Amino acid sequence: MRIAWSTDAGPSGTAELEPGQRCVVARRMDLPTDRLVAATEIDGSCFVFVRLPYVSDPALVLTASADRPALYRGQRANGAIVEVRTGTGEITVPAAGQHLSLPHTRTEVSLRFPDLVMTLDIETPQQAPTEGSGTVQLGVAALEGDDGWLVGALAVALSPPHGVVAHGDLKTAFATWRGIPEPSDGAFDRNVLRPALARRSIDLPGPRLNKIVYLVERCRATTEFPPRILDEIRAGLDP
Repeated sequence: MRIAWSTDAGPSGTAELEPGQRCVVARRMDLPTDRLVAATEIDGSCFVFVRLPYVSDPALVLTASADRPALYRGQRANGAIVEVRTGTGEITVPAAGQHLSLPHTRTEVSLRFPDLVMTLDIETPQQAPTEGSGTVQLGVAALEGDDGWLVGALAVALSPPHGVVAHGDLKTAFATWRGIPEPSDGAFDRNVLRPALARRSIDLPGPRLNKIVYLVERCRATTEFPPRILDEIRAGLDP
């Protein structure tokens, strides 16, 4: 996979990545004051650091693979716009915390802030499909290791069309899927639910509000989990 990145501030660069290597855009506030952007290579992966306080750490992670590269948007809202544009001109706007695979041979990812625009042009050697949205979700097996992703998928899969799953049922489902003892309510909220909300830039207006309601509403609004993923989750929970 080849990545050419550029910014409207001037710095630019390229990276050739082998399967498993990554290109990471992240915050680095200890850069010299005269350098807004700096890049380095670590163990074959490319890291592009930005000296802006509202850039998330990480903001974007692109992972090379033998077939389809994967994109993870870690960037919270913070005035940022992230767009994924295919060679056919189709545009996807991933939500914070969302994972996408990039099936086309040419994809452009843009990360825009009020005072910085970064563009990443991604070229992959595989044959591109000619139909579809241009970006597709990875499968459950590729993403279930991420607690924030898994609890969101479980919450949407188990919720009725016009309601949300009960806290206790979601907690039990999460523990069952992980094969771990069921955590206490406080531990589940602290270690799983709250991080899942934070990564999607969901701020609760009050401390006693139902976190699952906000999580399910955001995931549904952004269509984070397509039907096939939800079906796979439900099938995985069947005894």
